[in-house]
Amino acid sequence: MIVKFEDFERKPENYLSFRFFLFYGPNYGKVDDCANLTKSFKNFKQDYEVINFFSDEIKKEDLSRIFIESSTPNIFGSKTFLCFHLNNEKISKEIISILSKETNKDLIVVLKCNQLGPRSSLRSFFEKNNFSISVACYEESEGEKKTYINNFLQNEGVKVSESTINLLTNNLSNQRLEIKSELEKIIVLHKSQPEEKFMHNSFSFLTESLNNDDTRFIFSIASKEKKGFVKNLNKFTDYGSDNIKLITYLIEHFFRLLVIKIKIYEGMDVSSAIKELRPPIFFKYLPAFRQQLRMFSIGELKFVIKKLFISKQEIIGGKWSSSSTFMLNLILFLSSKFSPKNS
Repeated sequence: MIVKFEDFERKPENYLSFRFFLFYGPNYGKVDDCANLTKSFKNFKQDYEVINFFSDEIKKEDLSRIFIESSTPNIFGSKTFLCFHLNNEKISKEIISILSKETNKDLIVVLKCNQLGPRSSLRSFFEKNNFSISVACYEESEGEKKTYINNFLQNEGVKVSESTINLLTNNLSNQRLEIKSELEKIIVLHKSQPEEKFMHNSFSFLTESLNNDDTRFIFSIASKEKKGFVKNLNKFTDYGSDNIKLITYLIEHFFRLLVIKIKIYEGMDVSSAIKELRPPIFFKYLPAFRQQLRMFSIGELKFVIKKLFISKQEIIGGKWSSSSTFMLNLILFLSSKFSPKNS
């Protein structure tokens, strides 16, 4: 049975009779909230033992054993609430086979997944039978985001104006986990400072967070932007004393670009591939990230990552010329003279 996210969130008690739940989509914050709502209306603290499984830890042959062991109450008399965190659909066939035969009415099963395609066997199974529900969790709409921010702040006892809610709505991400993270930082400031200083300092903090210098600098390097490079480099590396930090950030960034390029090469469309990234790309940086995907080939990205790894090893190993070699390579990269063809 297909259920809209807003319906499930607004009246979860309407789904008390269901035993199997599929929550999926690119907005993992919504997925997580749905799972927590399910736990709350099933009184899991009193009646259920919650057992979490992650797809990387599960072997196909272990699934039957897991369900058999969960078919009876534990030594404390608690029923079982199984929560599967699936990064892919490798074990979906086995899960569907077991659930279609499962008769234990006291067993609750929740599947938390990232984006699933229209032809997903999991989606088809959960959408078509009468004892399970499927909830798609997409990016926050403007209305959803505004409601979530308002409710979050009210629940924490923070009263703000409508204009402030609009400011937050317009500037925060469309991903619930990121929205929650930023709001939690504001709450910390609210509880640690006098009321009269809260609004000024909290939104100064928010502005700084939204315009994160570190992330912006890494993106500027990958985009080969030269404006303000020396000033930002000195600030980022503390005037060259922490080049390892810069290299580590660059490796991570170029590796994420490489992962997406490979997915695109294998046939996945760009938007779907980017949405699979964890942590996700902050929405304000998406245009630059897409542009960088067009700038580099898979071979060029592998070459850059290899050079960065070599520089990191040389600096860690104490090679006397390591820092100057790294800086030379960085300058060559910015001037587009750093590639496999020129090495």
